[in-house]
Amino acid sequence: MVLAVVALAFDALNRLIPYGVVRTGPVDEVSHLATAALGLLVIDCFVVLPRRTWVAALVASVAIDLDHIPSYLWAGPEASRPVTHSLTSVVVVVLAAWLIPRHRAVLVGVAIGLVLHFARDITEGVPGVRVLWPLRQDAWTGTRIEFIAIVLTLLAFRLAWTGLVRSPQRPRVSVDANRP
Repeated sequence: MVLAVVALAFDALNRLIPYGVVRTGPVDEVSHLATAALGLLVIDCFVVLPRRTWVAALVASVAIDLDHIPSYLWAGPEASRPVTHSLTSVVVVVLAAWLIPRHRAVLVGVAIGLVLHFARDITEGVPGVRVLWPLRQDAWTGTRIEFIAIVLTLLAFRLAWTGLVRSPQRPRVSVDANRP
């Protein structure tokens, strides 16, 4: 419940503050982090992930925004989101997880964090996210209402799951090549 309140409150604050990288950036990242944590709690209903997967997902859910720095330097703060904000990045990370079993747990976490980050970015409106780059150049955009719906759906699912399943018997699916 707390994560949903934090995600929604910081999202609202982010939309109220006049845009500025220094002014809105930290507020936006708190909302990203809370949204990612809530998303991970829903994934946790189905799969037990190693701690390092959780940490990697949470770090990736905010660290991906470092890719904005070059575009801010070249085009200014009004630049569109970089192409690294696309499913191409997720595919590359998933491919790396498949090819490098030793780091699979961390790389799966990174992929999860990226997807959760992009979901929130889409709902921030313009400039949107070029999700299907390089296949398509159009940006997907959403609304604040859609962000609220995502957060409330994640919260409702998590609350329903914990209420329905007192002692969850989740599958022991391993994303770690070093463990069964």
